Amino acid sequence: MIKFRAHLLVGAALCPALLLTAAPALAQDDDDDSNALVDIVVTAQKRETKLEKTPMTINVVSGELVNDMGISEIKGLAANVPGLSMHESPGGLSGVSIRGVGTSAGSQVFEQSVGLFVDGVYHPRARQYRDALFDIERVEVVKGSQGVLFGKNTSVGAVAVISRGAGSQAGGYVQGQIEANYGGWSMDGALDIVASDTFKLRIAALYENIEGYVSNPTRARDEPAGDRYVIRAVADWEPTDQLKVRAKFQTSRLDTIGNNFEFIANQNVAGLTALGVVDGGLPDYTKYESSGASGETLDYQKSYDPSLEINYDLGNDYSLTAITGYSWFKFQNAFDSDSTPQPFLHSQFNETFSQFTQELRLASPTGKAIEFILGAYYLHSTTKYDYVSYYNGFPVLGGLYGTVSQRFNQTENTFAGFGQGVWHIADNAQFTVGGRFTTDKKSANYHKRLLDNLGRPTGLVAVLVTPTGTGTARDVTDNTFDFSGTLSFNPTEASTLYVSVGQGNKGAGFVNQASIAAPSPITFLVPRERVTTFEAGLKGRFLDGRAYFSLAAYHLEIKNYQDSFYNSTARAFQVRSLDAKSTGLEAETQFKLAPWLTAFGNMAWNPTAKLDNGERMQRAPRLTYTLGTRFNADLSPDLSLSGFAQLVHSDTMLHQPASAPGDNTSLPSDLVSARVQLTYNPLQLSFFVNASNLTKEVYRTFSFGSPIGMGQVGALNEPRTFTFGVRKSF
Repeated sequence: MIKFRAHLLVGAALCPALLLTAAPALAQDDDDDSNALVDIVVTAQKRETKLEKTPMTINVVSGELVNDMGISEIKGLAANVPGLSMHESPGGLSGVSIRGVGTSAGSQVFEQSVGLFVDGVYHPRARQYRDALFDIERVEVVKGSQGVLFGKNTSVGAVAVISRGAGSQAGGYVQGQIEANYGGWSMDGALDIVASDTFKLRIAALYENIEGYVSNPTRARDEPAGDRYVIRAVADWEPTDQLKVRAKFQTSRLDTIGNNFEFIANQNVAGLTALGVVDGGLPDYTKYESSGASGETLDYQKSYDPSLEINYDLGNDYSLTAITGYSWFKFQNAFDSDSTPQPFLHSQFNETFSQFTQELRLASPTGKAIEFILGAYYLHSTTKYDYVSYYNGFPVLGGLYGTVSQRFNQTENTFAGFGQGVWHIADNAQFTVGGRFTTDKKSANYHKRLLDNLGRPTGLVAVLVTPTGTGTARDVTDNTFDFSGTLSFNPTEASTLYVSVGQGNKGAGFVNQASIAAPSPITFLVPRERVTTFEAGLKGRFLDGRAYFSLAAYHLEIKNYQDSFYNSTARAFQVRSLDAKSTGLEAETQFKLAPWLTAFGNMAWNPTAKLDNGERMQRAPRLTYTLGTRFNADLSPDLSLSGFAQLVHSDTMLHQPASAPGDNTSLPSDLVSARVQLTYNPLQLSFFVNASNLTKEVYRTFSFGSPIGMGQVGALNEPRTFTFGVRKSF
């Protein structure tokens, strides 16, 4: 009843905003009023367009908001993006979903249903969602099948991160902050160097000291703990009026020990106590685990990401764009799979990935009756993955001993041609249609072998894993056609009505894990996933630009959904291909109540996100919403006060399919956070405090059945924290 009343209150809060924005839609135009919201320009259609004039669902999070909210990774965006959910596995892998559809974090070598693009370069691996998010211009989360212009593996959407370049004048900032509860701290800054009218450079750097919030008395430490650094350089060069060049180089490292996973539900208290989990696994934010001599629990990743973008004006407003990207990372993640002080099972993931991409686009002039974009794309990547398991008395089948390697290698080559055209039927009506043909070839091999029998040559692991032959190898070629069509109408200069249909494909993938008793995965190749999206929406700026509102209704038809999960009974990851459907509504609004005060909110309602077997899909809460306010007021000519306060609600959500054993459900949660910042304007010096989880809410961010069969292992959200900081701009 309490939750129902809360939902009624949210509806009551949103209704006035809907009435204020929708009712005058045909009578109000955008205006340059000083009370108006800031214009937002996006590049989701590979051209610069205003958000309210772009006929698709796009949620934009500015770099300023990312900084103010203390968001350090993409997972922190979920509160600001309706219908976006993210979680992480003990292996440090991200699972990302939009509108209930996405790739599980347990599928290490699968590509994503939600593609990640950083400065126009595709980043296909789940680990790349873990890169630091700082000193950016904005993030655009684009909903719906985006295969035409974004490309492969964007069947339900794309996340585009745009780094900040240098401004027109020399300057920069330095910022430091410390988290009061656990002692973590960070420093970051940027410097703009304007060498001439044609060349400028921005150098940005981040160092973060991570201190954990989960106590592990067995190791006498808090977890996870470690550090992260990022260095980025963005150079802009305009040697002529026709030529613009942007070069970017970034290197980063993440190095931590421990993780935030613990026993969280359905505990066998007596059994866990006997194994050394002193409290039976009952308290929150406490774990008792050690891998013994098998190895340390750790997470390490190092990456390099250079890219080059060249824009050339061909004359008559035709332009040619070339984007060259290279991405490389190496990561190692190890964790105590039995989650106890016993050395039963220790898992280690090792991956080295490299990728080269090249994209060319020809764009016609804008403002004509017909506009178009034509392009070609090439990708080459290699993946080397090794999953090593250390069994030392694992309590299954009489006790398992041995060190097992599951090695997986993949090479991929992709070629694509694409085009999109816009026909301006009238001054306020457009029809957009596009298509992309892609041929994608993957060659993969898998080999399981015994590295060490731990002195037990007749042990069960040694018998089961003794290699036979050369393993499993297979090639697969996907020839796919993605398409989209949109009919849009502008009731006013600053509003858009649209209906659209699109189809996107996610490439076939390989399973890189086998059960203990199998020499190779039962299903090695999983067929490609295809999503058809139907959408209708209204968006615009109203009340002289003081209000922004968007509403979208969608229906997704998913063919061969690549559903994967951990089955604690079989003690193996399982993958299945099932058809599925997802239907719902999304809304987002901002309203400037006064020059210094803005109210905002968003909502995602997803009543139907089901597999064809009737199960609710993972990572698909029925309702999420955010309500809040932002303020920025001058206290005097020299002092200003700014900040925000917000509430984020999420309904019940599954972390594993309903058919998976155990309790893998997150209960409804309400997260309250706030920020207050005082700025001394003459020195551009700011002092701030961020408060997160003010009501001490506790909920699960991930859950799965324990391999030793004594309940559920999972991660909980961060406890209440207060972060104090100072920022100096110059």
